[in-house]
Amino acid sequence: ITVVLSLPEPIFHTSSTSTMVATTSTNTKNADKVPAAKHAIQSKPMITGNTRATVSPTATAEDTVIALRAENKVLREALKAVEDTATEQLKKSFELVWFARNRCRYPNHEASKRIETAEEHQKALSELRGPDCDFHHGFNSGLLAASRMFKDHADISHLELHEEGWHGEPHEKLAKHSQKVEGSKESFPHLDVETFPHEEK
Repeated sequence: ITVVLSLPEPIFHTSSTSTMVATTSTNTKNADKVPAAKHAIQSKPMITGNTRATVSPTATAEDTVIALRAENKVLREALKAVEDTATEQLKKSFELVWFARNRCRYPNHEASKRIETAEEHQKALSELRGPDCDFHHGFNSGLLAASRMFKDHADISHLELHEEGWHGEPHEKLAKHSQKVEGSKESFPHLDVETFPHEEK
């Protein structure tokens, strides 16, 4: 008697095999990759207010202090230039607006005589006496208001800043300056010329 045994064919799970192959391939590829942290470190920009300053990760505290002091010096000089220009223009426009309003009211006042004979005002006074006098008076008034506002904004003498640091509480001083700036913006255009020119500060 012959007995024939039928053995089942082996079952291969192709999906599992494919997964294993894919996983092995992925791991192999990942092993070839260099982590991003091992690449050269790049400087990251530090955002402070509206200013972007590039800070090197290798910079020492001393380097940072030197850079900040240099930047602070430039900013102070810029503010001083704005304040000086505004002060100069404020004096000139104040005298012209005052003269246009008060030349008939105070014809013999020392300020009237000085402004009328000043070399620096001759061209402007000629324009104030011409056919376009209203335009030029309005222009001088606009300069007066703008000069006052920007002088207030640029003047930081009340903050008492020094090279070695702040004198007093910085937050209180900054809040005071912010109030000063907002106050000058709210009063714009400030066209008051009630005082005499030599009394204007």
